[in-house]
Amino acid sequence: MAPLETFLANRFPMVAMIASGEPNDWLSQVGAWFSQFCAWFAQHWEQFLAWASQPHVIAAATAWVITFCIVCIIILGLGFGPAGVVAGSIAAGFQSFMYAGFTPAAGIFATLTSMGMLGVLMPAVVIAAVVVATAVAATVWLCGVGR
Repeated sequence: MAPLETFLANRFPMVAMIASGEPNDWLSQVGAWFSQFCAWFAQHWEQFLAWASQPHVIAAATAWVITFCIVCIIILGLGFGPAGVVAGSIAAGFQSFMYAGFTPAAGIFATLTSMGMLGVLMPAVVIAAVVVATAVAATVWLCGVGR
């Protein structure tokens, strides 16, 4: 066996078994590995469920989900949508009051409108919501709510 083949056979025994033409051995090895993986996963899943069912963990997770949803609703509810500024929204009222019909091209309002129309506002909203929700959940966790 060449040095490269020996190296690969030592590092990847499953590949070496398949290449040697021993399918029954390979299949039994995969079955044994899958069985071990299922046992490991079941054990760790039970541990995770026991941890996740504690009241303080549920309180922190609930705070995260609620905060995430509220932040997304607030930011997306401002009125910068895929068709431009949504009629009757906060953004439309702000545009009407501040700019009338003369919105500056390089201003923050025009930039947010452009981001909403191009769809690049959504990742920014999700990132902001994740940051705020994580801060709230960490605060709930550190304050010991539910303990």
